[in-house]
Amino acid sequence: MPRPTVPQLSVMIPVKNGMPYLKSTIASTLFAMPRDSELLVMDDGSTDGTTEFLASVRDTRLKVFRNEVSVGVAAAGTTLLENSTGEHVARMDGDDICLPWRFSVERRALKGADIVFSPMLLISARNLPFRPRLERGLSIDAVPLHLLLGNVLANPTMYGTREALESLNGYQKTHAEDYDMWLRAATAGVRMRRLDAIPTIAYRRHSSQLSRSRPWDSKSDDLVLERSFQELAKATIGFTGSASTVLYNRPRADKPYPTDPDILNFANCMLDACRRLTEKDRQGLETKLRAMYRL
Repeated sequence: MPRPTVPQLSVMIPVKNGMPYLKSTIASTLFAMPRDSELLVMDDGSTDGTTEFLASVRDTRLKVFRNEVSVGVAAAGTTLLENSTGEHVARMDGDDICLPWRFSVERRALKGADIVFSPMLLISARNLPFRPRLERGLSIDAVPLHLLLGNVLANPTMYGTREALESLNGYQKTHAEDYDMWLRAATAGVRMRRLDAIPTIAYRRHSSQLSRSRPWDSKSDDLVLERSFQELAKATIGFTGSASTVLYNRPRADKPYPTDPDILNFANCMLDACRRLTEKDRQGLETKLRAMYRL
């Protein structure tokens, strides 16, 4: 008997109560996907008509999973990854729009990297675009250092090899499961980069989106995230101070500058690490670092 064909791509969408935006998400994603691909959707305890809508979609590439009781986005995302079979894996959120060129652009860009990310076009709940933001590309060497200043990688634009994603053992339960995963990936030597200029999704901003209801950087009890940050900071820049101090006391223009000595120690370690980068990468990171930490 012939062996089953392995899909080129598995696209994963964890969603809870995704209506009415899920309709455009599913339609645009299926339109952009290659024929030899699969779309895995986890209906995580929805009660708003999401279940009925997914059952009405007639496309053999769609595979629907359901939790009767919500387990959260981290566990839902991990289950989808465990059930993916594609050579490559990508993420979408249930309220965004996939642009038609996304997967072909990201597949070509994967050469030399394990995971790629891209810029986003920001839209409102009514599909109106916000003023575009220019996002520069980030090289494989620069990504780990930028991650120590914040989450610069947009999870719903992720496209990578299934092998690389599986090596990370899924998302962990934390206030920022995507940021935590990229911190761990960088520590493990997974090659990640962010593409330059071309948006691949329309990212919807609205009052009920999950990312607005969980501001991770204002919390100080996330031991999982702190550990992942600490391990990358130690491995990449030799910083052994308090991860929680750096994570939850990032300098802000509207607040007094933090006085803890670990803050200045971290900033100086970052400056030293910048010297290992190429001139182009170094200039962008140093500018960001000096402005953020007022050096």
